[in-house]
Parts: sequence; C-alpha cells; structure tokens
Amino acid sequence: MNRNEIKKRNINNKQQTTTGNNKNINNNQNLNNSNNNNNNNNESTTVSWAKDFMNWNDGNLERERTQLQQQKDRCFKVLKKSTIACILLLFISCTLIYAMTQYPSVSGGDAGELIIVAHQMGVGHPPGYPLFTFLGYLVSHLFPSNNFSVAWKVSFMSSMVGSLASIFIYLTVYLWVNNHWCGLLSAYMFTFSPLIWMYQIQGEVFSLNNMFTAMLLFLGVWYTRVRIFENERYNTAFWTSERIAYLCAFSCALGLTNQHTLVLVVVPFAFWLMFIAGRDQLWNMRIITNLVFYTLFGLSPYLLLIILPKLNRVKYSWGNTATLRGFMKHFLREEYGTLQLYGGDGGSISLFVKIYTYFENLILQFNYIGLVLILIGILNLLLGYNLRTFKWKSFGTMIIFSFLFYITFFFNLCNLPIEKPLYKGVFFRFFMQPNVFLSVAMGLGLRTVFQKGSEKLRKYLLPIVAIGISIYQIQSNYYLQDQSNNYSFYDYGHAILDTLPRNTLLLVGGDLCTNVPMYLNLVEKVRPDVDIVSMEIMSWEWFKVTQAPLFNRIIFPGEVYHPYVQGGYSLKAFLDSNIRNRPIYLAGDFKSGDNSFQKDYFTISKGLTAQIIPVKDSENYNVYKIIKNTLKHFPTFDLPTDIVKYPEDSWEYFLVGEMVVNLERASENLFKTYLNQESKESLQALELTLEILLKSLKLQEDRCWSLKHIGISYDHLRYRILKDNNNATNQKQAEYYSTQLLHYWKKYINQCYNDRDGDWDTIKNVIQHMSN
Repeated sequence: MNRNEIKKRNINNKQQTTTGNNKNINNNQNLNNSNNNNNNNNESTTVSWAKDFMNWNDGNLERERTQLQQQKDRCFKVLKKSTIACILLLFISCTLIYAMTQYPSVSGGDAGELIIVAHQMGVGHPPGYPLFTFLGYLVSHLFPSNNFSVAWKVSFMSSMVGSLASIFIYLTVYLWVNNHWCGLLSAYMFTFSPLIWMYQIQGEVFSLNNMFTAMLLFLGVWYTRVRIFENERYNTAFWTSERIAYLCAFSCALGLTNQHTLVLVVVPFAFWLMFIAGRDQLWNMRIITNLVFYTLFGLSPYLLLIILPKLNRVKYSWGNTATLRGFMKHFLREEYGTLQLYGGDGGSISLFVKIYTYFENLILQFNYIGLVLILIGILNLLLGYNLRTFKWKSFGTMIIFSFLFYITFFFNLCNLPIEKPLYKGVFFRFFMQPNVFLSVAMGLGLRTVFQKGSEKLRKYLLPIVAIGISIYQIQSNYYLQDQSNNYSFYDYGHAILDTLPRNTLLLVGGDLCTNVPMYLNLVEKVRPDVDIVSMEIMSWEWFKVTQAPLFNRIIFPGEVYHPYVQGGYSLKAFLDSNIRNRPIYLAGDFKSGDNSFQKDYFTISKGLTAQIIPVKDSENYNVYKIIKNTLKHFPTFDLPTDIVKYPEDSWEYFLVGEMVVNLERASENLFKTYLNQESKESLQALELTLEILLKSLKLQEDRCWSLKHIGISYDHLRYRILKDNNNATNQKQAEYYSTQLLHYWKKYINQCYNDRDGDWDTIKNVIQHMSN
C-alpha cells in the first residue's frame, strides 16, 4: 500500500469518526430535549393542577401574567410592604375598636368561669379548653397594668386574637385574587358583624376558634399558590409546600385544643390536603411520619389537663383529669353527652328550621349588599371567574363542602332547646365558623363584580366600594356592640355578695348566678370569707376527690350530691350537717329532682339571694319585716333594659329576668305567709306584694307570673278594705282595685295562654263576669 492510499484511508476513518461523534451529539441533544420536554410537561401538569384548585384555569391568571412575571415570588413572599401595611391597618384598627367597645369586667354566660380557670390555671368544663386557659393565664399575669380587671385583660386577649382572624381572612382573599381591597372588605365585614363583634370582646373561646378557621383557609390557599411556582428556579423560599403541609397539621391539632367544633372544618380540610391537593406529594413514609409528629405536637396542650390537677389544685376546676379515665371522660364530654351540646332535655326544632334560622340571621350579620356579594362569590368558588366550568378539585369546592358539612352535620347534632330565647342565643354562637367561609366568598364576589370592568374602574371605584361598605358595617353596629360601660354583671355579682352575712355558705344554681359571683370571689377576692359551692358541680362524682378537700369549713355527708345513688346524699342531709355552723344562702335555683329539704327548711327572700332556714326556727323570723327591709336596699344599679341592644336571647336580658324572678320570689314568700291571714300586718304584706309586683312589671312587662299574682293582690286588697269598712272612701278605693285587677288579668289572658295553669279558667270567668 503506497503512501497516498494510506493517507486517503486515514482521512476516511477520521470522517467516519467525526460523523459518528456528530450522530452521538445529535442523539444526546435529542435525549436532553426529550427530558426537558418531559420535565416541562410535568411542571405544566403540576401548574395546571394547582391552578384548578384556585379556579385560575379560566384565563384570569393569563390576564395578570405581566404582573405575576414582575413579582414571581409573590406566592412565597407573603409579607411584602403593601401586605404588611394592610396587616398593620387591620390589626390596629380592629384591636382598637374592639378595645373601645369590650366589656370592662366580667360578662355573662361561660365567660366568668373561663376567666376564673385561666387566671388560676385550672381546668374548664368539658372538654377543658387548655389552649385558651394557657394563653389567658399568661395575659392575666404578665399584662403589667393593675388599672384593668383580670376579666378586661382576658377579654383584650380575645380582641387581639379576633384581629388575627381578620388578618387571616384578608390574606386568604388577597392571595386568591391578588387584590388588597377585596381582602380588606372580607376582613372588616366579618370582624364587625354583630355576632362576631359580640363574642370577640369578652373572655370567650370563640375568638380563638374563628382565628383557627380563618388560618386553615389561609394555609390552604398559600399551599396551593406555592405549588404553582414551586419548581421554578428562582424559588429559594423557606416555606415550601411540604413545610406548609406540616404547618397545616400542627394548626389543625392546636385548634382542636381550644374547641372541638373546629373538627367540622379540620375533617374536610385534611381530606382535601391529603387526598386531592397533596396526593402526589405527601404520601411517603418520611412526610407521613412528620405530619403525625406535628399533629401530636399540636395536641400537646391537652397534657396540661393531666399535669395541672397534680400541681395546682384550685376551686372551681372541673373533672378528675389527672387520671387517664377521668381525662378521657372530660375530653369526650361524656358528662354532657359525647357529640352533644346540651346535657338536658333537647329541643324539638327540626334540622330544616335550624338551617333556615341560620340563613335568616345572615341578613343581620352582613346586610343585603353583603349577601349579594356572597352569592356571587359562591358561584365564583364553584365555577371560576368566567362562570364556565365546575372544578370539583378546587379549593373553592372544598370551602363550599366544608360550609355545607358544618351547617348540616353540626346543626343536626345540636340538641339545644332553641325554642327558648336564651338557648337560641347560645345556638347563634356556632354560626361564627360558617360565617368565616362566607366572608371569604364575599371578597371573591367583589372581585368578580369588577372583573369585567376596565383597569381604571378597578383602580378607583373598587376601593371606594370596599371602604364604603366596611364603614357602613362598623357604623351600623357600633352602638349595639359597645359594651364599654356595661358593668351590669359586675354590679349583679356585687349585689349578691355584698349583702351576705360574714362567713356565709352560698349555694348557687344556674350559670349566671354561679360564674359571676365566683369570678368576683376567686379572682378579684371579693368577700373571701364566703364559700361559694355550685350544686351542679357538687353533683359530679369527681367533686369529692378534687374539690371537696378545698372547702375545709364545709361538711359533705357522702360521696356525691345525689340522693338516689349508693353513697350519695340529699340536700337535706347536706343542710343538716352545715346549718348550725354558719348561715346558708341560695342564689339561683335548687337542683331539680331533690325535694328532700322542703318539709324541714324554707327560704326567705333577701334581694338576689334567699336565706335557708329550718322550719322549727320560723317563729324567730318576721317575713314581712325582712322583705320590706330588703326591698329598701334592693339593687338599684343600672340595668340593661334596652330591648333593641339586649334582645331576649342575650345574657343581659336574662340578667334582668333574674332580677324579676327574685322580686317574684319575695312576693311569693309574702303570699304563702300572709294570704290566708286577716290581720293588719297581712294587709300591709299584700300592699308590699303589690309594690313588688309592679316593680317587676316595670322591668319586664310580659311576666306571666307577675300579671297573674298582681291581679290576685288587687282582688284580696279589694275584699279586705270593703270587709273592714264599706264607706265611700273604701268603696272608691275598691273600684280602683277592680279596674286594675281587670287590666292586668286581661293582659294575662291575652299573653299567657302557653303558661296557663289550673287557675286559668277561673280568672277568665272572673274577667267575663266583671266586664258584664
């Protein structure tokens, strides 16, 4: 082979090698391109999937692409300058208005008990509320000022937590529609709706519950937004969707340590997160293990219920939660009935009526403008901004499902007798959680209304509308919710305690006359010489173990206050054991079902309490003189008689009713003692009875018992003055009595058919006879 052939062959080999390399390069490029396409397809699928959750797959996101490209990290960097400004505006304005209108001291309902438990670091009624207790303890002890009552401090904590709920509602709507004004409208409309305002300015657990509900909605939207852009290279945020999922687990569990009704939000939210939104991400052993850990960590405040009774035994602390059985019984609310709100006889109202009551109440909460925006927002949640396609996987669908799940499942379980006004007011408390969902829908509705308009319209008119509606909401409800001068419950508690003799044993029955005096006695140290014992708590089996040892001046003659169980004792046995040691008084009602004491003891009304006295000592007590002297000093503090501000379902109305009940009991004392006597003192007693009943009717003019017995008083007075001396003066006075008798008995017949008794027909016949 010559040199030229060798050279030629080398050239051919090089060409073949080069060609092969080029083919390999092309193949590698094609492979890379294929991998890139697959990655892009995966990312595109993830983005499309996440957009569906936000109802963004209808072109809305495309219309804002320029803005999103300029601020790609919006879904990660939640706290931008504009967002921080809105958060500060919300927190300062809401907290300030709440602080200006909140109760200056203790309020009605469970607030007194919850504040006592928080201040003393005890255990509240089932299920215990350990998170509220812990936070309330910190606020009541670490808040430096002594110029405010403990009740005000704990109420202020509720106000601040309520402001946090407003912030989460704002962030939920803002992250959803990228508009501050829509978020602010939702937050202000919710925060200053009457029901929310009422319960977030007093020491109640509902404020925390609202905050956790709003927080879960925010976390759901945040999780979804993060997933949309999570795979982009510019994302270096700490809060990845996985970490947000851990925060969701912790928040769900922590919220359940405040109030159990949150479970009706947690269940659909957790299902959506695990089986829809995070189905492709969260189901591996490492993440599941972490989710379980954060869930258990969130539930850890319940350890306080086990630890505290061993370290800190205090009065008015519920249950024997230091034992496992006692803890589970408390946690599951077995004493009230698991999955029930009320331990007594339930009401007969149907589920349909309950749901109708809820929707009827929405008009009072959000007015008609708010309801229109809510309806538009619900359509938005279901179908997206263009109202074209239903996206069953969307976060909006989860919100609607949660709303429907709550109002059907919970309202069906709610066994409160809501035909009674006070229990109807208690029922209203549980409207707050579904109202969180609707407030978010309201912001989406406002955005939808302005979606089709021009940019200039959205820029100028939308803020004006949002501000105007929010101001109207605050202005229209401010007077009705302003409790800054409402000392009614504080004065009521003092009226009970201040009139008692030294070293009195005070038995209490009923929420109001238990929680308010207990708060003053245990927290503000009013009348430390008085022992207050709740007959309701005394009837639980754990009382002998955890509470009785704290009352070293009281003898408990058995294991439990229950006359019909083995080892139990009756009220008579309890009174027999203690009546000689100290005076015993009653505030409220005796416990129903125990009449053992009635033959041996009677009560004399003394204002807002009644002294319990042995029958054998009755000759030592002049009932007329005692009640007459008491009436001179009957509480004269300002009563909340404004029926518009304090309707029949409010605790203020119930407080006025308690005042009337005590007046009626005083008149009943006089009737029983003097009605069948014919003496000068008996005549004076009837005149005093008339004075008392007229006083009660000034407070509540529709009291059936008072209407009936004021007629009886007039009838007996007429008979007695004519019998003593039937002269012209007495005849004229008798005619006046007859006129008044007819007036009040006619009102009784017209208004009190449902409260009729065996005297109804007789009274009706008397009216007919006198009218003829």
